[in-house]
Amino acid sequence: MNASSDTSKEYIMLELDLITTVAWKPAFGEKLKQMRGKVSRRSLAEEIQTRFDYKVSQQYIQLLENPSMPKAPQNVSFQLLRYICQILGHDVQEIFGSPKIISQ
Repeated sequence: MNASSDTSKEYIMLELDLITTVAWKPAFGEKLKQMRGKVSRRSLAEEIQTRFDYKVSQQYIQLLENPSMPKAPQNVSFQLLRYICQILGHDVQEIFGSPKIISQ
């Protein structure tokens, strides 16, 4: 397959602590909404503030879950995604449908 083909994708492995933002896609928002389940956006935002001292609003979480809305972010803090997943009891790679690789 030609590396410059429109259908090919390149992948690299990075330590999660090196990633600052993620280009946000509708599929990620849908997955995030599924992961949240019946946990309210308000309680999720409050828990993030309490546990991690990271300010996020329930409205921002709604924009993440519905990236086609006006004013939805194009890029999202990877640290926020990690906090959300930690509170919801998921691994962050689940949002992206990527395998988890652990190096010792």
